[in-house]
Amino acid sequence: MRILIVEDQAPTALYLRRTLERLGHDPVVASDGYEAWRIVQEENIPVVITDWVMPGLDGPQLCRLIRKEARALYTYVILLTSKHDRRDRLEGLRAGADDYLVKPPDLEELVVRLGIAERFLSLQHELEAKNRQLAELASRDGLTGLKNRRCFEDCMRSAQSALDFRNVPFSVIILDVDHFKQYNDTFGHPAGDEALKSVAWTLRLNVRENDTLARYGGEEFAILMPGTSADEASALAERLRSTIEGTKWPARPITASFGVATSDQDSADLAGVLEMADRALYHSKSLGRNRVTHGRSLETSASTVDEEPVMVARK
Repeated sequence: MRILIVEDQAPTALYLRRTLERLGHDPVVASDGYEAWRIVQEENIPVVITDWVMPGLDGPQLCRLIRKEARALYTYVILLTSKHDRRDRLEGLRAGADDYLVKPPDLEELVVRLGIAERFLSLQHELEAKNRQLAELASRDGLTGLKNRRCFEDCMRSAQSALDFRNVPFSVIILDVDHFKQYNDTFGHPAGDEALKSVAWTLRLNVRENDTLARYGGEEFAILMPGTSADEASALAERLRSTIEGTKWPARPITASFGVATSDQDSADLAGVLEMADRALYHSKSLGRNRVTHGRSLETSASTVDEEPVMVARK
């Protein structure tokens, strides 16, 4: 285990380093609190054994810095002190220390304290792993395994931030499986579920790794594409439409209708982008389904009298 020794007295630091090495640990020594703080920021240090009284940054102050900073992995801190007063020990614990050792440290007690630290860190890592697993499950759709709507909307907000601060555009595709209610009524809901899972798998195979693919609700899916222009997004939507149409489905042919929208600095409202994609989807369905419409073609047609909307692809 990697252990940071923070001790300004060279004999004590040497004793601790050699003792920890004999116990099979990997110690690193810092001669003061400032050097220790730099090491903690640069490395993954699971355990810190720090002297209380040091020039500059003392042990309790170092504890407070460690606890103040949000860290992915917990750092277990043991205060090494010659202070015997109960109030002093409480002060150290209030500063964020997990345990303490009285100087000079007894070997047997050091082994026991480190054993406690290892058990605590092991439980902490297990808890963090379970929390990550729960967070992942909470972001997934139970049927298809894709991201769910809530996760998709979180990713949309991140894309919005990238647009606001770095001027990185993004595009959104919303697609709807055509006549899905009829499919369910004809072949049954289990067959409908299998069809949705197959559509999800087809989409997964054809989107980029950095795109966010989600089940948006029912038979509706959504794709977020960071750094993607309107033309690129429309081309991807057409490729997905063609792939779904060309797949050999077991019960009957399945097709999907697509609506596409692209956000830039001139149209940077999240709700507006989703509304544009939704209107484009509705337009695709109103013209017979199994086609792609970009929302900007609707804006163009609205400004041109008696001009038919420009369709990216039609079937």
